[in-house]
Amino acid sequence: MSVSWKVNGFMGLIASLFTYFFSYPNNTWQTSLFRAGLGFLLFYVLGIMLQFLFHQVDTMNSTNRDQKQNRSKDTPAKSEANIQGGDIPLEEPSFQAFPLEALHSGGDEKDLEKTVQTIRTWNLQNQEG
Repeated sequence: MSVSWKVNGFMGLIASLFTYFFSYPNNTWQTSLFRAGLGFLLFYVLGIMLQFLFHQVDTMNSTNRDQKQNRSKDTPAKSEANIQGGDIPLEEPSFQAFPLEALHSGGDEKDLEKTVQTIRTWNLQNQEG
């Protein structure tokens, strides 16, 4: 993801042209030209800074990916060594379904009444305040 200096220069040139042409009707040509130069410099430097920032983020992400790949490559060798040595590796627990009935209260009237009472008192407090 390397962007050449030409792209940053082109973006700076576009910014300076817009700045010059929008500033020219309200200012002298010298002031407009000065502002266009500042616009070019600002966009050129911002482009380089963003390029550097994206490069740093990409480097950090690739380092994290490399570390994860190295760990995954090391893990099978360790488990094979344990199996050959007579150790049985512990397996991860498998997924167990949660019964749907356990999610619902099963028609507890007291819970429903308590919830309704809480909502009513909350509404009354908000109306008074």
